[in-house]
Amino acid sequence: MTVVVSPEGRVLLLRRAIPFLWDLPGGGIEGGESPEQAAVRECREETGYEVEIERGVGRYLHPSVHGPGDQLTFAFRGSVVGGAPRGIGLETTGLRWCEPSALPRTLEGLHRAVIADALAGRGGSAGDGPPIERRVEFARWKLWPARVAFAIEDAVEGLLRGVGRRVAP
Repeated sequence: MTVVVSPEGRVLLLRRAIPFLWDLPGGGIEGGESPEQAAVRECREETGYEVEIERGVGRYLHPSVHGPGDQLTFAFRGSVVGGAPRGIGLETTGLRWCEPSALPRTLEGLHRAVIADALAGRGGSAGDGPPIERRVEFARWKLWPARVAFAIEDAVEGLLRGVGRRVAP
């Protein structure tokens, strides 16, 4: 997960497949990737922007959006160094640069905590101490819309990969 900050201090948010769900760019770590490499790749895939990581913010343990149990999220602060905003896609249905004082009401508490920590300069090598490690709780019922959206997204991606294999020579 990356808090991408503009020179004016605005934060980049993306709208997921669930129309009301605003989020920070981020996703899973693929084999052989470091958390920082995954953050850069996910920003590029989800937003179209090339991002440079300025520092690590912390590690956040929270209820998983993918199933039972907990999930560990690595958070970074970064800035845009290239690329262009991506149009609507499977994962992203909109992008918005937001003033930190005017974040969407539907932005989850985890993301608000990460944004606050990143903007306050906490954590990481350029922050005021070691990376933050904290647990963030939120209502379990809030997980279901995200779980449904991710399941649909995974199914569509699987179908598209299958079609690509059959069509390719």
